[in-house]
Amino acid sequence: MRKCLLIAFLTLSTTAHAMNLKATVNDVPISDLDVRNWAQLLKFQQPQKYDALSTKELHKAALEAAIESAVKKQTTNEKGLKASANDINQARLHLEAQNGLKPGSLSSVLKQNNVPESVLNAQIESDLLWIRYVQHQAPPVIVSDLAVNKRYQGMKNKLKEQGIEGDSIMLWEMAQGLFPENVNVSTTLESKTCDAFLEHIKIGPYPSSAQRGWTDPMQIPVELRALLKDLVVGETLGPLHTPEGLLVMMKCNVRSQQVLPPKEEVKMQMEMEQMDVLSRRLLAEAMRKSIIERKE
Repeated sequence: MRKCLLIAFLTLSTTAHAMNLKATVNDVPISDLDVRNWAQLLKFQQPQKYDALSTKELHKAALEAAIESAVKKQTTNEKGLKASANDINQARLHLEAQNGLKPGSLSSVLKQNNVPESVLNAQIESDLLWIRYVQHQAPPVIVSDLAVNKRYQGMKNKLKEQGIEGDSIMLWEMAQGLFPENVNVSTTLESKTCDAFLEHIKIGPYPSSAQRGWTDPMQIPVELRALLKDLVVGETLGPLHTPEGLLVMMKCNVRSQQVLPPKEEVKMQMEMEQMDVLSRRLLAEAMRKSIIERKE
């Protein structure tokens, strides 16, 4: 009998906890349990942002996220927009791919992080519906070539301030190592390949000094950069006297790296920015039209 009473008590306690209202959105309730679930979701999605918050601050952010989601869903439902189970599933698969998860593994990851699937699905549904709503409400987005060229030139000017001319930089692949001052490094400097060069260093007195990697020449000290500039691939430099010992270097490879996106990507980004401005304006309007009552 005691066991039955305990079960009944726990059921009533959980129900009361769930119905502890924190807000209503057009008479649709948001409970304390909803807020706690949204808090878990926010921490799971953006731990760097939300882990540092106090419980009170986190729950406040979670309540606002729940309210926003409810407004989005109610506004879009009024327009007859719906998201099917397949739409939500496809969005989940996209999330898995984005985060390097195996297809179908999201459920177990959510469970490990104490995030109810229902709250993630609610967020996905409201966001999917809102995207469709914004697209339906949006006038044709027109970004002129003149505007794109102006943005692109501004990006180039910022790079120029950093000493980068044009829209790409030349990277160097360098290998280097150290020897004691009393060691003859001529054999190492006669190496024909980077692999042979590094092998000489690895069997020398300072094997752990052997390094190889790509670098932006602008990150190399000016004096050293001037010495390396005219080296062709396969040529060596040194020995250079340093406080740590004799430094020897080889230029292994060079390649160009694009530092500015193609203008087509710049235009797409500008179009997305315009859509984002419209989305925020429409959401603010929908929030104003909604009857939102916060209980705290």
